[in-house]
Amino acid sequence: MLMRQSLSTLIPLLLISAALFGTSIQQPDHRLMDLQKEQDKLKRTTDPVDRAKEDIKISEILVSLISDAVKKGDLQTMRQRLTEYVSTIQEAHDGLVKSDRDARKKPHGFKELEISLRRQIKQLEDIGLALTFDEREPIDNARKEASQIRDDLLKALFGSPNGSKNTLQ
Repeated sequence: MLMRQSLSTLIPLLLISAALFGTSIQQPDHRLMDLQKEQDKLKRTTDPVDRAKEDIKISEILVSLISDAVKKGDLQTMRQRLTEYVSTIQEAHDGLVKSDRDARKKPHGFKELEISLRRQIKQLEDIGLALTFDEREPIDNARKEASQIRDDLLKALFGSPNGSKNTLQ
């Protein structure tokens, strides 16, 4: 009888301990490994369109990491990831510009980056809503940079309203 009573109190304690212990163990964030893998792949890639596509993958991972940093209240990590994000989208844009590709005739890369930026701009707006007004400035700056690059891409893809030459430069 005493053994049965001991087991009946011991089992719930073991379950609670396992649950508490299980939540304290940190699983490796696969996005960080994916980020490193994509950055390594980017170093080996020379084609401007392929480089832009790698930068898109990297920027999408960074946006998800930015979102998590905001959810955790880690504003320092948020700012660091935002800096990486802006650098990545600028690199993708600059690579396409320097390739001298005509976006109207060969839209690959331009189109993918524009679509990705459209989605990311919305995500950054949503992320910013979780922050106070004073904390939101870095997010707003990154969103503005992404919007400017997207506008440049749209002009290259569809021409500017005044009919000027269709380039990103």
